[in-house]
Amino acid sequence: MEEKTFIEKFKKNPLFWIFSGDLFFFTLNIVFLIGLFVAIFSFISSLFIDEFVDPTDKALVINPIGPIVEQVVGSDDPFEGFTRDVPREIFVGDLLEVLNSAADDDRVQNILLRLDNINGTGQSVLFDVGNALQKLKDSGKRIIAVGDYYTRSSYYLASFADEIILNNDGIVELYGFGRSRLFFKSLLDKLKIDFNVFRVGTFKSAVEPYIADEMSDAAKEANLDYLNILWDSYKDIVSRNRKMSSTEIQNLVDNADQILTNPDESTAEALLNYGLVDTLLPRTKTRSYLKEIFGESEDKKSFAKISGYDYFQLIQSEEERASTKDRISVIVARGTIVDGVQPPGMIGGDSTSRLIREAHEDENVKAIVLRVDSGGGGVFASEQIRLELIEAKEKGITFIASMGNVAASGGYWISANADEIWASHNTITGSIGIFGLLPTFDRALAEIGINSDGVSTSKLDLSGDVTQPLDKGLAKIIQSEIDYGYKRFIELVSDARDMPVEDVDKIAQGRVWAGSKAKELGLVDEIGDLEMAISRAAQLAGTDEYNIYYPTQAIDWREQLIKRFSGALSFFVPSYIKQNTLLQETVNILKDVDQLNDPKGLYVICDSCQI
Repeated sequence: MEEKTFIEKFKKNPLFWIFSGDLFFFTLNIVFLIGLFVAIFSFISSLFIDEFVDPTDKALVINPIGPIVEQVVGSDDPFEGFTRDVPREIFVGDLLEVLNSAADDDRVQNILLRLDNINGTGQSVLFDVGNALQKLKDSGKRIIAVGDYYTRSSYYLASFADEIILNNDGIVELYGFGRSRLFFKSLLDKLKIDFNVFRVGTFKSAVEPYIADEMSDAAKEANLDYLNILWDSYKDIVSRNRKMSSTEIQNLVDNADQILTNPDESTAEALLNYGLVDTLLPRTKTRSYLKEIFGESEDKKSFAKISGYDYFQLIQSEEERASTKDRISVIVARGTIVDGVQPPGMIGGDSTSRLIREAHEDENVKAIVLRVDSGGGGVFASEQIRLELIEAKEKGITFIASMGNVAASGGYWISANADEIWASHNTITGSIGIFGLLPTFDRALAEIGINSDGVSTSKLDLSGDVTQPLDKGLAKIIQSEIDYGYKRFIELVSDARDMPVEDVDKIAQGRVWAGSKAKELGLVDEIGDLEMAISRAAQLAGTDEYNIYYPTQAIDWREQLIKRFSGALSFFVPSYIKQNTLLQETVNILKDVDQLNDPKGLYVICDSCQI
């Protein structure tokens, strides 16, 4: 009785309800966390269950969501890969493994290409993927491409298909190659900012935006030369695949405003009549059409298919066979070459050298294939990487350089000493030159009433102060360093390529060359893709059975945090800002400048190599 009275009295106390409420929510949270834990555990456990889709009598669907790249600059988040509809970078090595495996897999007879989302893929990567698609065709497999629209890049791959299906309201964006850039001289003059430029090489145009308002004649000549080679290569492949002449492709590009503007037919119909596509279908009819070709799925709702993702998991499981001792280490050098330890997507003098050193210290590694996709960077970091590769060669490790989209300036510097250099027809290489860049802000500061003054114990103590005018003596020293750097570069190439220095100088001068032309000039040994380069490395190393290994630089947790935060912020950025070419290019320029950290301020960069 007394106990009951006590409880009743306690219930009237506000503390009872506070306590009971807290207890309730605490219990609720515990239950929720337990449930969440069970769900996550069940999900993770399911990943390790060997339940794979049988590809027999199913179409293999290749649907890359994002650009196809040499090296993924993505997250180490294990759950990110399961959001398959979110655009992200696709590692070309994985895609090539899927395509090459399918070519030898009797279970796979049909391939469906969906290529709407591969914008940003470089020309050399397209060349490699195209070779894999050709291998599929040669093995007797049927390839069908489906798309609401095709860009220049996606149409290149689609052209390998036996049938190209286009949405009846779609379009093919077929056009040539161009190169333009922003020039800042007039702006810098108005701001009274002086960019003191030091360079060697008639064609070394990386500094032109800061000293001119338009592209120089030499830069136009060099750019147009390699762009014509890229475009001719593109036309040759597409015209061959579509059984058209190269002239017909050029005619369409030059006269699109006439050919595609018939008032009695849609653009898609005009493309069909011209022979660029084979079938026009709306989305509502495409699925039933594919059912007729590939057969129905078990639930009758779609056609019989297996995704590229599921097929990749399957072949990865099937490849768990007895491992050979021999290894081919494929080290990807993608991005700007800068000093220090850098994440994927950057080439760090320390971090990339470490990957090379780990390879040549591994007794199972018989060859190193350096896959280069870089327009260069700092001299110091480039030399650090080159010397580490020479160290590998001195230990008897075969070294092959495989050039991707771009391997110019610093990208060529780190490739030069390879036993053999391989490139694609479309690789942009060369750009053997050097420059220095030192801005001074004395006039800009004076304009707003800020002046700099000081004292020094020696003549050059204040010469490096950007608030002071550049001292003529320091300018002379810097130019001398640039001249010596260029001499060193061409002598390096001369020694590595067994060419007279005078001959190297003639084809250097900062000039850019396409891969096929570079082979004619002696800067490249062979034309071929990464797969060919790896096979050649194994041959030179004297190994028939080997594993291919891609060592990677781990992403620092702080870098990952920043990446995820910036990604979250980008959600709130209006799309028209994201898509603004001028803004994007300006941001990229500022980003590139900020990345440069050579101790001497000496750079081997091909800024004109991006298209």
